[in-house]
Amino acid sequence: MRSPTEGSAFGWRRLAFACIATLLVGVLLGHALSPTSGGDRATTPANAGVARSLAGVPISFPDSPRGAAQAVAAYQRAFATPAILRAGVLRSRIEAVATPDYAATMLAANSPGADRLAAGPIGAGVRRGVQTLYSAIPIGYRVESFEAGRARVLTWGFTLLGNAEAVEPAAYFGLTHTALVWMEGRWRIDETRGGFGPTPKLATKPGPLGAYGVIDLAQGLESYELAP
Repeated sequence: MRSPTEGSAFGWRRLAFACIATLLVGVLLGHALSPTSGGDRATTPANAGVARSLAGVPISFPDSPRGAAQAVAAYQRAFATPAILRAGVLRSRIEAVATPDYAATMLAANSPGADRLAAGPIGAGVRRGVQTLYSAIPIGYRVESFEAGRARVLTWGFTLLGNAEAVEPAAYFGLTHTALVWMEGRWRIDETRGGFGPTPKLATKPGPLGAYGVIDLAQGLESYELAP
């Protein structure tokens, strides 16, 4: 049986992930996971896609494995911000990055969590101008497949959520598989699955995506990097 404190922490963990169940989002920090050449790492500049964006989401990424990885990271970042708690922003960003066939499914999966965040202490703090932390750091990625017009990208990272008043900031690790389709000159999300873990320990108990170990996972990933 969970104590009240444990129950509260568990509730926030579920709430945070409910809102980003389909995407692990965030500011990209360089963190080497395995020995790789710098040229093989996907780089997402802080101002990526400024020349071309939709609903505030960068979309200028090439039709290549690295471009697909960059797109996933940029799309993830666009969903880790207090901005999505404003009316209409979540819908507009989903419609900008998802295929028409998947947009409704993605919106249905994310709307309840976003609504609960907006109605809770995080949203209340944002409305009052309280300092709020809502972002995530993709640690690494693996392009699982790439062929003409299609790609699958696995990302591992953690989401940071909290504010300076009522919600102590905490980090939630997660793993996401994202299927992308090249459509209308840009990458669009066609399917995505996510689950908690692995946290920084040697092994994670079986979950929605099966069991996995941190060391084994890290050795198979490329690291994201910030551009100079």
